[in-house]
Amino acid sequence: MGTNIIEDEIKDLIFRYNTSNNLNPSVKDLTHLKTYTIDDSKTLEVDDAISLEQVSGQNKLWIHIASPASYIEYQSGIDKKARKLVSTVYLSTNTYYMLPEALINNVFSLSDKEKRESLSLGVILNDDGSISSTEIVQSLIHVDYRLDFTEADELIDYAPKEEEDLSLISTILESRKSWRKNLGSIEILESYGKIVVEDKIPSIKIIDPTLSRRLISEAMILYGNIISDFTNLNKIPVPYRVQERADKLIIDNIQHSENNILYNFLLKKTMGKTYYSLSPMQHDSLALTSYLHATSPIRRYADLLVHYQLNRYLNNKVLISKDDVQQIIQEINNQGRQNIMRYREDQKYWLGKWFENNTFNVYSVILLNWINRYKNICILYFIDYKFSTISNLNSKLNINIGDSFRVKNCSHNNNDMNYFEIIQ
Repeated sequence: MGTNIIEDEIKDLIFRYNTSNNLNPSVKDLTHLKTYTIDDSKTLEVDDAISLEQVSGQNKLWIHIASPASYIEYQSGIDKKARKLVSTVYLSTNTYYMLPEALINNVFSLSDKEKRESLSLGVILNDDGSISSTEIVQSLIHVDYRLDFTEADELIDYAPKEEEDLSLISTILESRKSWRKNLGSIEILESYGKIVVEDKIPSIKIIDPTLSRRLISEAMILYGNIISDFTNLNKIPVPYRVQERADKLIIDNIQHSENNILYNFLLKKTMGKTYYSLSPMQHDSLALTSYLHATSPIRRYADLLVHYQLNRYLNNKVLISKDDVQQIIQEINNQGRQNIMRYREDQKYWLGKWFENNTFNVYSVILLNWINRYKNICILYFIDYKFSTISNLNSKLNINIGDSFRVKNCSHNNNDMNYFEIIQ
């Protein structure tokens, strides 16, 4: 798609955004709600926000999702480029945004400086976490508090009387999580380490499953579940997110032990693969009969496509055809796998650089699996840094899966494999 065409579309869209005072009359004004976003402090693509409203003595949770589909024309230059990319790709030294940065900054991201359009879901849950009532509306919101995860954790944990909404929302969503758990959902709560690079120097950042991260995760799952039920009921063609059934026999055979790291690793191996489908089917680990991605339309094309369809349905416009959606789903599945591989290769490359910079370190590890015992290829988990990686382990000792020991780098690392030897 020609750069000039896209640049012209960007300028026109920003001009229309800045000069238009005539909102779609079906847009619901929710700017009176106290609204929060919770993201990393450096996040550019702010897709989601949450609010709490008191309705007849009940807590109504609002989940607001940014609405680029209200501005972008399907099959426009911007749309076609986004469809080709399928998603934003986050690499250690660069980010390739699915949508133009100028639009993310000035029009799409939910802002604490301006009112923004969103696709909002209002939901009242029963005490057991089941759904009592829902409302899906195109809306206008204003973010009152843009929080990072640390700030949000403090508000949830301490729940000051003047700012107790987040704590209440957390409690509501915990009841929803319990409801799914009773249906057989699988939740793996563990910290993990990821490579971050600044000035070409890699380091390990550890992400912990804090209260606010769990809150946002459950809110996004709830949104995806309710929207999928709505699209299924109203026969709206969209990409559903499906996960095949896990191997229950293997799950039952995994022994619960004090080694949670190994248990979680084995549990993840039992889970079925995930993909997009035109037909709503079970998402096994979430224990939901229907689910889709709709909470990140700025950075995932599947979500943007869902928003295109919802906006058209809510405004009585012609839907994108089932055949077109099926074709797009194939493209998303194929390119999505390539994007994941690109991210993993980037992490692998910079992890190798990190090991090079820490050649003389000694690491405490757990053996998670042998890939090829005769070639000494295995998966090691690095306890202090919360990550696992394929490694070459030089040892004549009889080491079993689950064993803990210490290793150090060997000097002959290369880009494809990190080599270690055991310290006795």
